[in-house]
Amino acid sequence: MVSAKILYSLLATFSVALAIFFKKIALLMGVPPFRLLLQFMIIAALIINVNLFLFQRKFLINIKKIKSYEWKMIFLAGLFLFTAYLASTFGLRFTTSINYSFLIRSSLIFSSILSYLFLGEKMYREMLILIFIFFLGVYLVSTAGQLIIPHFGDLLILAGALFFASFSITQKLINKMVWPELISWGVLSSSALYSILASFLLKIDILSLDSIFIILLAGTCEALVIVFMNQAIRITSVTYYYMMTMLTPIINGFLGIIFLKESFQLVQVLGGIILIISVILAQRLKF
Repeated sequence: MVSAKILYSLLATFSVALAIFFKKIALLMGVPPFRLLLQFMIIAALIINVNLFLFQRKFLINIKKIKSYEWKMIFLAGLFLFTAYLASTFGLRFTTSINYSFLIRSSLIFSSILSYLFLGEKMYREMLILIFIFFLGVYLVSTAGQLIIPHFGDLLILAGALFFASFSITQKLINKMVWPELISWGVLSSSALYSILASFLLKIDILSLDSIFIILLAGTCEALVIVFMNQAIRITSVTYYYMMTMLTPIINGFLGIIFLKESFQLVQVLGGIILIISVILAQRLKF
């Protein structure tokens, strides 16, 4: 019997991988990065609203029970999520995709530190060793063993990873007080508001229907990420969740090989094996 924390973490991981896959297809089709970013976040928010108001209406009565402090935390989490995507997208413009795919995974390190500081989650030697092994596997899968050359954009990507971790920690804090379904709705809705504001400031046409079906799929997967993530971190630690999401590069590797005719080198296979072993070992640790 698969435990709930494994199930929700894996569902979130697959959703992350599919969201990345569809966004990559949209970029290959010529969709400008920032229009893609803003549109898929707005679409994700619309989908989560439809889900709440049509299929999970039993939670609507609890909206009025959300306190002022909790609303502030929800809007803060939405701001962290939006800023994370914005910083990482800007960063990608000034660095290589290899650097991006590896550095964005540093959210595992940031989440471990922030969990220790703000959530009281324990850090012990076995966990630190396992985190290092995870990063070895991610490095091999993401870079195929190539040397990472620092660029200006790398700092923005690291900032994005920090904001992703901060977003997760904030959601964990809210999870103690608010239903996960309402957190997902509130966070994505606030992120959509920030996206609409950014579209005016950056003068981006978010009403364009170019490649809208692919962007719709990306937005749907992003909505699922938030839903499953909130369910996962409600019953397990943020560090454990991020450890499980380290499988994302493997899933995207297979999707790239099958559908995008990308190649997968032997050293990347080795990295994938290391990641799978790391996930198995993670189940033996106490979270």
